[in-house]
Amino acid sequence: MPFVVTGISHRLAPLPVRERLHLDERQVVESLRALVGHSGLVGAACLSTCNRTEFYLQTRSDAEARRATARFFHYLEGRAQLTGLVMSRAGPEAMLHLFRVASGLDSAILGEAQVLSQFKRAHRLAREAGTLSGDLDLLMRRAIETAKLVRSTTGISRQAVGYGQVAVEAARRRLGDLTGLGVLMVGGGSIGGAAARLLAGAGCAPIMVARRGPRAQALAQSVDARLVELSQLGELAGQVSLVVCSTSSEARVVTVADVAALRGPSGRLLILDLAVPRDVEPEAGQLEGVELLDLDDLGEEVAANLKEREMHRPQAEQAVRRAVDAVSEELSAREAGPTIARLVDRAEVVRLGELRRAMARMPQLGELERQQLERLTQAIAAKLIHPPIAFLRENADDPERRRIVEEVFDLSPTEDGGAP
Repeated sequence: MPFVVTGISHRLAPLPVRERLHLDERQVVESLRALVGHSGLVGAACLSTCNRTEFYLQTRSDAEARRATARFFHYLEGRAQLTGLVMSRAGPEAMLHLFRVASGLDSAILGEAQVLSQFKRAHRLAREAGTLSGDLDLLMRRAIETAKLVRSTTGISRQAVGYGQVAVEAARRRLGDLTGLGVLMVGGGSIGGAAARLLAGAGCAPIMVARRGPRAQALAQSVDARLVELSQLGELAGQVSLVVCSTSSEARVVTVADVAALRGPSGRLLILDLAVPRDVEPEAGQLEGVELLDLDDLGEEVAANLKEREMHRPQAEQAVRRAVDAVSEELSAREAGPTIARLVDRAEVVRLGELRRAMARMPQLGELERQQLERLTQAIAAKLIHPPIAFLRENADDPERRRIVEEVFDLSPTEDGGAP
């Protein structure tokens, strides 16, 4: 199964590049259909999150796998300067990368739980786009199963280290005791929701939620917050010391003017922008009394909280490698399966034909002798076809070697798909 992973992530690409290459669900589906429909790929899926935009591609050959990377560059041409920022892996390394991503081993925060739900969404969107091949479907399903196993059997997810928790700790270090601190939440996604609940538990009050979409009301109810309008931020001046932004908007949501109005004449304001693309105009961080932190800034603070999880990394990595080896064998068996089935059928046809002719020349044989001959010919046939079957399984991803076996044993499929 020629397989390629290509894209950008927090490993190489800074946040400004990642946010320009971020794709919403509609763009993911459109890009997958374009790649498969116009490039001849067998299958494709795309994972686009705050930390990465990656394409998982199944191709027909290694040469096509190399061309797939070039097509990726062409697709993203003009959106960002990507020289030296794009990661590409093929074959077993690509499979290992996919499994590590799903299990949270390649995340900015080791073992983060959110990436698994994002990976599931990528699997669903590929199915909706009609670009999920059978092999790619199996690969992603096994990656999801492995991620669940890693989370349940290792300690990489047991310590509370997520952007919501880190955001609260960052606020506490900069603003001191959070009791009675006014907070404005902009966006009701999973990260923002987690942060809001933690802030409420820390005693923040009042908590206000900007009225943006259906999630805003649900979030406001969950933390007993008040809904406010973004257009009236000036009325909140002096009431808010912390702003947490986490919308899914592709455009800036909070402007410099909004921040200036919210801060008031001489107030101090901490803004935690947890969104990709970012919600807040970066220039807002230059205002006097305003400190603006984005995901990359918080990522530096995350490192201090990961020592406990790092102790469990070797066990998690080992589990992922075992799973990759297992799915590689499973995929190989799928690719070699039709040829092996025709070889077994061919051997059985030859065995039965020769056995019938031999028994016709020996009518005096009793039932016991006939059964012994049956078992003898079965054993001989099994021993003879064992080496080519083992060869096919070991080289299942090599179509040329499969073709040689098919020619040597005359295994060309018949019109009805069976052995000749």
